[in-house]
Amino acid sequence: MLNIIKYKQMSLRRIFITLSVICFFCSEVLAQTSYPVKPITLVVPYATGGVSDTIGRVLGQALGNALRQTIVVENKGGAGGTIGAAYVAKSQPDGYTLLLTSPPMVAVAPVLIRGLSYNSDLDFTPIGTIIVTPNILVVNNNLPIKTLTDLISYAKGSGKDSLSYASAGPGSSGHLSGQILMNATDINMVHIPYKSSGQAFPDVISGQVSMVFDSLPSTIGFIRSGQVKPLLVMSEKRSQTLPNVQTAKEAGFPSATMNFWMGIEGPANLPKEIVTKINIALKEAMNSPEMISHIQTLGAETYLTSPDEFKSLRHGDIEKYNKLVKEMGLKPL
Repeated sequence: MLNIIKYKQMSLRRIFITLSVICFFCSEVLAQTSYPVKPITLVVPYATGGVSDTIGRVLGQALGNALRQTIVVENKGGAGGTIGAAYVAKSQPDGYTLLLTSPPMVAVAPVLIRGLSYNSDLDFTPIGTIIVTPNILVVNNNLPIKTLTDLISYAKGSGKDSLSYASAGPGSSGHLSGQILMNATDINMVHIPYKSSGQAFPDVISGQVSMVFDSLPSTIGFIRSGQVKPLLVMSEKRSQTLPNVQTAKEAGFPSATMNFWMGIEGPANLPKEIVTKINIALKEAMNSPEMISHIQTLGAETYLTSPDEFKSLRHGDIEKYNKLVKEMGLKPL
């Protein structure tokens, strides 16, 4: 009789454990299929007021509408976007913490920041890109330069050793753009780093610095107001916003290109069902009237990719910029 009682107790224990496992599995599946059931946090890894912040806030509203859920935009700026990226990398892979991402924090920072707490290739789940914009070169209005050919002639002639270019700091996309152009054209310019490109423009406008490389959305306002002169878009095709400005490829230097994309990703091991659902919602959000209008105002272009396409893009940029940073001789900080 005692053995029978023990057997029944063991059987009941096994049944309870089995049911618990089944319930846990079912709850996980239900959570994924019914996602999202609570507000989502979209981390913008830069301070308020910049281009990334404005894009993140407009996207948050549009994506929230597409997912039928509230999206809270949270700014976690600092260290070139790596503070916000590290925060998302350590978050739960449940789809409720997402990152607005771009090449500096994915491809450049891992080479330049010693002891970075995340691995760009391993610690994130790519979901999809949203926009792409070329970096653009603008110069002081008083320089006798209208084209890239003029710049090369001036840099090798009467303006030799007098040209300088500004960027948002060592390892920024502007810094890399300047080095890419110098490598392609065999000219020399002095790099003047700033804490942000916004701080650089007053000096370029006044003539203390010759020129600045930056993303088109950050630059378009100064161009439209006539405060600086656009010289070159560092892309393979002309910008729809500035159709009269030649590309690096047209100028004969196809290697002097640098496109700046933005995308959405989450922590590593994000369930495929959630990734697919967010990617589909991103496409709906980016085709909304508010996003289309905002993108046109900024001078950017919609750029939608699948998760696999985004993963390939990220990996390619990591290899490309790692090689470039090493060629430039930049040392980890």
